[in-house]
Amino acid sequence: MNYKKFYLAGVVFFLAVAGLLSLQSRASSQEGCVTGQCHAQMLKAKTVHPAAYSCESCHMASETPHPQKNKKTFQLMQQVPDLCYMCHAAFGQKPHVHPPVKDGMCTTCHNPHESAQPKLLVQPASSLCQMCHPDKVEHKYVHGPASTGDCVVCHNPHESDNDSLVVAAGPELCFNCHVDMSEEMKKKVVHPAVYSGCTSCHSPHGAEFKKLLSAEGEKLCFQCHPNIEETIAKAKSIHPPIMTEKSCASCHSPHASNNEKLLPQKGKDLCLDCHKDFIKKNMTVLHGPIRDGQCTPCHNPHGSPYEKLLANEFSTDFYVPYSEKEYVLCFSCHNRDLLRFPDTSFATGFRDGNRNLHYLHVNRPEKGRNCEACHAIHGGDLPKLINEKVPFGKWNLPLKFKKTENGGSCAPGCHKQYTYQRKEAGKEGGAGIETVPVKTEESKK
Repeated sequence: MNYKKFYLAGVVFFLAVAGLLSLQSRASSQEGCVTGQCHAQMLKAKTVHPAAYSCESCHMASETPHPQKNKKTFQLMQQVPDLCYMCHAAFGQKPHVHPPVKDGMCTTCHNPHESAQPKLLVQPASSLCQMCHPDKVEHKYVHGPASTGDCVVCHNPHESDNDSLVVAAGPELCFNCHVDMSEEMKKKVVHPAVYSGCTSCHSPHGAEFKKLLSAEGEKLCFQCHPNIEETIAKAKSIHPPIMTEKSCASCHSPHASNNEKLLPQKGKDLCLDCHKDFIKKNMTVLHGPIRDGQCTPCHNPHGSPYEKLLANEFSTDFYVPYSEKEYVLCFSCHNRDLLRFPDTSFATGFRDGNRNLHYLHVNRPEKGRNCEACHAIHGGDLPKLINEKVPFGKWNLPLKFKKTENGGSCAPGCHKQYTYQRKEAGKEGGAGIETVPVKTEESKK
């Protein structure tokens, strides 16, 4: 005999009988309640409370007979919420409890008998929560779950261990949907604001700005970066991306990056995305900072009191009367001694014997040459960043510089060819531009 089959057949028979008895019990319970004379429309909705199939689950007679005109003859077995807790686990054990739940107002949200909505809700979820929280969706841009009434995607409707009844703490709540952000958090540099919670920058329900940002553009970033706001407020030149819709996010990732300062690319690579023509393929010699992959030693990436976002003062005129205050930007890295002495054996390699040719070209009370008169600022294909041509009004003045092991020569449009030699001063055709030395404090000593 197959005992297993016999046992299973017995179980099926038992369940069938139990089900039949249950239906009979329900029918008996409802005979005097759900009739054409009393409660005729009850228990016909899409969702019916299981306990309602047996009225005595929650109600008991207080007087007989029932019904009696103008008199209540039935009462609840217990008052709400204790009545509900006869079947449902009691709420109120966690730190944060929804006020209607805390006050035992279960029927504020749930119909105790039946409903056209899931969970016996008295209204569609999209409007139920708005009865008490209408301000959450009154925005130009509304968070997806809030706009569709799926509040329980983020909030527990009864109680929670977390503030605002959210179902998870901090960024983990948002990562339930924004799964790509979990990968972002694995990058080397994470925006500290993210650790504080996504609501540091985003409104969780709705906002007047795109991406649910709590403020517009750079104003959002300035809430934590007031020093940048101050820099821009005082700036003569402002980095244009800051004034666009993307604002700071034009150059910084708002969440995480594998690069310092949350940059999406390293140093100059980011700058060259926009400033494509500053470094050309033929440039075999690059200015030191650019060679090291940086633009910020010379340019402030946000704003500056100087033109071209320069980090310090630098005159762009071709002729500049020299003083100790000129070319502060250049001499933040280079040694100013190369301009201080008319004769030197160490301060510069641009000399004819001991005659300082840097001093000769630049250190003049009138028509001192700007650094850019000879040197390329970003890069070139000649040694020492010497320019091939220099804009001089409408003319591109050629320098015709040639380097030698002991010096070099040039034949620009401003004078004939001159040569210079460091070890032995050139005799014929040696460097020779007339100059009147500037009287500096050091030269007076």
